[in-house]
Amino acid sequence: MTAQQNPYLVSVKVSTGLSVLYMVVGGLFILLALIALLAGAISFYLILGPLFLAMGILTLMRPYCIYDTATGALGLFSPLGFQVRSFGAPKGERIYYNPATAKVMRALPNGAQKKVSMFGVNKDQLARLIATLPQHQA
Repeated sequence: MTAQQNPYLVSVKVSTGLSVLYMVVGGLFILLALIALLAGAISFYLILGPLFLAMGILTLMRPYCIYDTATGALGLFSPLGFQVRSFGAPKGERIYYNPATAKVMRALPNGAQKKVSMFGVNKDQLARLIATLPQHQA
């Protein structure tokens, strides 16, 4: 179920700039692979080029993370579409935003706190996620 079908889901995608960077690097790797093939050599760029190009296209379409406001669960997803990690209430954790450090954090059941990586995500969608998360003052 996507965020458009369920109003309780807040999705955050990778920023367009990072997706375009993946595609540009993929295109350059393909170009280097073609030059190597014309020179009579086989290069590992032949594999990396299409891989980076596919990653760039997939990150444009798929979410990086989805927060379920009904359950308090945060799922991080691979560009291929499957869930890589899950945090939040189903694991006994609490997801919150810490304004002092400007980070999305998770409080573990043992009391420890860990940062949730939000590197390279769309800033507008991240702001929407932060608005739905509980605020915590340290």
